[in-house]
Amino acid sequence: MTFEVNIFTSIIVLIVGLYDLACAWNRRRQPNNKKGVKAYAVLGTIFTIAGIILLISCLRG
Repeated sequence: MTFEVNIFTSIIVLIVGLYDLACAWNRRRQPNNKKGVKAYAVLGTIFTIAGIILLISCLRG
């Protein structure tokens, strides 16, 4: 069983990860929203790494 991913799926996952990181970066100055910033940062990191891995696996063949 092979694991095939569409290139558009990997690009969308990468964009979602970068968007979450941007939201976390923009909300870091809010004093009452520290847990939300950490959640966005963690999810953004996971999605960005997953998107890069999926993109590399898609381009390798």
